[in-house]
Amino acid sequence: MPKAAVASKTALTTGSRVVAAIEMKGVPAGTPGKVIHVQGLSWTRYWVWFDNGLRVGTLHRDKLMTLDQWARRGEVVEVAAPGVPGPATAADPGAAPSGDVGGVPGHLIERSRLARERWAVKKG
Repeated sequence: MPKAAVASKTALTTGSRVVAAIEMKGVPAGTPGKVIHVQGLSWTRYWVWFDNGLRVGTLHRDKLMTLDQWARRGEVVEVAAPGVPGPATAADPGAAPSGDVGGVPGHLIERSRLARERWAVKKG
């Protein structure tokens, strides 16, 4: 039952105002629209009439955002583990940048770079 409760919070209904979360053919990211049809039981898809005049069907929920989600998309909540320094903030301009890229911590990016170098040496 908890799964259904979570799904009902994220599900859209006919008439819901939405925004294209990604760029689609003929629909730029950020284009507002209205859900005109919901189809499916366990695999829900949405038909949306976008404000630019296009009707697009069989869209998965991850390709759509509510107006509220679109407005809050830039908010990032940083939670640092104890003893791990967080990213530099405007309140602390002297702090060193963390090297985070796209929300991926810098130490993981460095680990990936080193692994690619090891694979290049093995294959080369």
